[in-house]
Amino acid sequence: MQLKTLGKFLKTWYPSLIIMIIIFIFSSFPASKSDEQSGFIINTLTSIFPELSNISPLVVIVRKSAHFFEYAVLGFLNARALNLSGKNIFHSIWLSMLYSMTDEFHQIFISGRSGEFRDILVDTLGASFGTLVYFLTHRKKLAR
Repeated sequence: MQLKTLGKFLKTWYPSLIIMIIIFIFSSFPASKSDEQSGFIINTLTSIFPELSNISPLVVIVRKSAHFFEYAVLGFLNARALNLSGKNIFHSIWLSMLYSMTDEFHQIFISGRSGEFRDILVDTLGASFGTLVYFLTHRKKLAR
């Protein structure tokens, strides 16, 4: 790959690559560290909204919301990169789902973690949402 082509590729895809690296780093934490992070969020939420402490599945809600949000960002950024590359932005959903699958596989090798199919589903829904947001915010430019 020529240097000019590599530069164009990186300029187009670096935001997606950055969020993928962030996801990979968070997935690399052992379960104890991941629990700490979730606990911090839950403690913060329940101190602001004490009525949330009555919600028993709050840990699951926080964790799945994190999955949804990070993959919504990835879906949005992948749609952006695909658009800048002249490709169909809805391929962003497939790319994000494939990355989610590799991420869940990666977690199998992390202490106390596991790969879960439902996380792939939540991630894919998040990526679909992010792609849809990109589409809705850029549809006039996409029509050209």
